[in-house]
Amino acid sequence: MHNSSIRRCGANPVITAAAVCPTNRQMRVVGIFNCGGAYLNGKIYLVCRIAEMFDPVSENTLVVPCMGRDGSLTSETFELSDSRYDFSDKRVIVERRTKKTVALTSLSTFRLAVSDDGIHFTVSPAPCFLPDPVSEAWGTEDPRVTGLEGRFYLTYSSVSRDGVGVSLCVTDDFSVFTRIGMILPPANKDAVLFPEKIGGNYYLLHRPTMDCGIGDSDIWIADSPDLVHWGNHRHLCGCHTGNVWEEQKIGAGAPPVLTDRGWLVLYHGVDMHDRYSIGALLLDRDNPSTILWRTEHPVMEPEMPYEKSGFFSQTVFPCTALKAGRDIVIYYGAADNSICRVNIPLEELLV
Repeated sequence: MHNSSIRRCGANPVITAAAVCPTNRQMRVVGIFNCGGAYLNGKIYLVCRIAEMFDPVSENTLVVPCMGRDGSLTSETFELSDSRYDFSDKRVIVERRTKKTVALTSLSTFRLAVSDDGIHFTVSPAPCFLPDPVSEAWGTEDPRVTGLEGRFYLTYSSVSRDGVGVSLCVTDDFSVFTRIGMILPPANKDAVLFPEKIGGNYYLLHRPTMDCGIGDSDIWIADSPDLVHWGNHRHLCGCHTGNVWEEQKIGAGAPPVLTDRGWLVLYHGVDMHDRYSIGALLLDRDNPSTILWRTEHPVMEPEMPYEKSGFFSQTVFPCTALKAGRDIVIYYGAADNSICRVNIPLEELLV
């Protein structure tokens, strides 16, 4: 894949934190990123992940947000001098003894961004829906939108002290969102629906997270008769390819795009330095558990300043891929900080 075929939007980042008003007066928006998107009535709708933190009260104290059991915003306070905890990753607080995450430093919710031209967006002033106070007490993350049977289904990560699972909701117009519930329990994320049935069943890519020392964080595939009950789980592809750019973990990015050669899947690959790049798979149209082709080198890597530096640096993370003439338009999270756009010729992705 030659970089000359990638056309990053000249207006990048197309949406930044400055375009988002905080949910609460005590909060500040630290990023808008990792969005699921779709075309509807000549417009582009993006469901965007918004990360917010409390304003600092002192240089020695960290106050982290979360949802209370009654659905209200609450907080937990940590002293940065407390040797029990590791604060080196700005996203999480880890207990040194157990190596467990005990809190997230920010709370993520979803906001809608709408555009007539795909470049200039208006971001809604309020969340699409608030996190569930139990299963999403630590927030909702990384939405993907799939147009399916005339409706738009949203798969996303539900995060709480009990783990990260995959939830599903549906909307007809990006105005009212109806929750279906958690469809895959922890630990799982990076789930994307296929935009049509295959052989009478719905299909889903997902990424179980292996914490027991056996297996890797790879992409799996499953099917369902009703979008709620998922089974026939099988391993699709792994991160041990010998390619340095994806040797730590991989995960599905945007929902599959149907081409005349099969299902095109953009995914993210992470190296041992936590650098996120974009790869691609081509799956058989009638049997999507069969891989026809896979990139050896990244389709796209973090190269621009807004991709190399941010809340979590060295990151390009695709969640949306839309056909536009001969191009695939990708909206991606840059450094967990902003949303960017890139056009890539479809034929280049299928070579």
